[in-house]
Amino acid sequence: MSGRATVQATDGLSVLLVDSDPGFLSWNCQLIAEDGHRAWGAEDLIAAANFLADQTPQLLVVEVALLDMDGADPLGDLRERAPGAPIVLTATGAPDDRFRSFCRAHDIFGYHDKEHGSDALRLWVRAALVLANQSAAVRRTRSGLQRVLDAVPELHRLQSIENVLEAILAQVGELVGGHPEFVAARLSDPIGKPRLEEGDSDTQTVEDFVVGAVTNDSVPHGATLDQLPKLPASLLKRAVEEGEQLIDGRHGVLPLTLAEHVLGLAYLSRPAPTERDADLLRVYAAQAASAIRNAALYELATIDATTRVFRKAFTLERLSETLKLAWRKEFPVSVVMIDIDHFRDVNEQYGHVAGDRALRHLGQLLRRNVRDSDIVGRFGGDEFLVVLIDANQEGAHTAVQRLYGALGRQSGRPWPDSLPQLTVSMGVASMEPGEEGYKERGLPGFDGIVERLVSEADGAMFRARLDPRSALDSPVLTWTDFS
Repeated sequence: MSGRATVQATDGLSVLLVDSDPGFLSWNCQLIAEDGHRAWGAEDLIAAANFLADQTPQLLVVEVALLDMDGADPLGDLRERAPGAPIVLTATGAPDDRFRSFCRAHDIFGYHDKEHGSDALRLWVRAALVLANQSAAVRRTRSGLQRVLDAVPELHRLQSIENVLEAILAQVGELVGGHPEFVAARLSDPIGKPRLEEGDSDTQTVEDFVVGAVTNDSVPHGATLDQLPKLPASLLKRAVEEGEQLIDGRHGVLPLTLAEHVLGLAYLSRPAPTERDADLLRVYAAQAASAIRNAALYELATIDATTRVFRKAFTLERLSETLKLAWRKEFPVSVVMIDIDHFRDVNEQYGHVAGDRALRHLGQLLRRNVRDSDIVGRFGGDEFLVVLIDANQEGAHTAVQRLYGALGRQSGRPWPDSLPQLTVSMGVASMEPGEEGYKERGLPGFDGIVERLVSEADGAMFRARLDPRSALDSPVLTWTDFS
């Protein structure tokens, strides 16, 4: 076990990376130093503890695999030695439900998938270090910033961008006073990527910001700021382009700014005529913008950009975790494989833009017509996989009929009028508890069950395409099939 050499810059904040890969440490310490920070590396927890005996970094970046090594509570030990320092965990692959629960239980700031490369880690470092600075400012002026402290935990949970915007909308009225109307996010670049070259521009316009949370129907969800004629366009434009909070007797505009990037914007009508702490609002805005960025980084690992449903790998991980729970709790699980009919013709005749719109339309239609607890993922080019939790064969057939009905009623399709109505083929496969006593045979191989269940649904889908009458002729598996 050994430590690694320090890479330092003359200014900036301090970061300790703990990772068993010397190459990862050397390369990323150098990159973090190039961003103006001080970076140290340790190859194991003992080297990290030795370092923390003399130094107190402002951020810890720790490899998940090392937490299974020495010590009953390695995270607790690190926190005791570096109090107040946020922790970013690193590993390879998308996080699963168990890992997310672990992160919530241990107040983990973020997760970096090594497959996303060093630039993504640098974004995590930048976001975490901004948070560290803001947290230090909060501690120095605790009495005046108590409301911000109360708001921060809700913002920094592992959650979607949509949920972050809803949380901001609920909080901003208490901080500013008045009637919060909407929160918009810069969905064209919610992360705020660094410029590639020094001379590159980072012009932000009202067209870049999309309304993601509203309190009433007067502001359309999904509209860009330039599509809101009833609101003061000049005020919104100034807030976006200058990053300046603008509050008068009628309007309140709070840009959510992190470093030089405006990542979101909150709008209030009739702000309360009270004295406000501009610094307090700036601190909150930075926290809110940091939460937007963190949610965007999380979605990079889990959400398909075209369809806005889960990626294939994450969907299969969720299916595996669901089956493990179903084995223990004895409830059924069904999967539905869905394929767009003649999708190649759509791309060839109407173009890939129309094809992408059709894919996103179907993805959102599926999400709207299943339960919140169910899982919708993109499985392939034009294939989707839906995991129905606590649904046996009969329940799955009901869900399929509901989805077919929703497709038949679809309106407002975002593609050319000449394109025929979207049709799909669906196949179902179910895993049911079966006979009692199956647990006595021991745990089955869940990876094989996932593969078999998906394969059965895929086969049922192809049979339904050849003969629509067989759409509900679906296989039922039981745990004894795998013992």
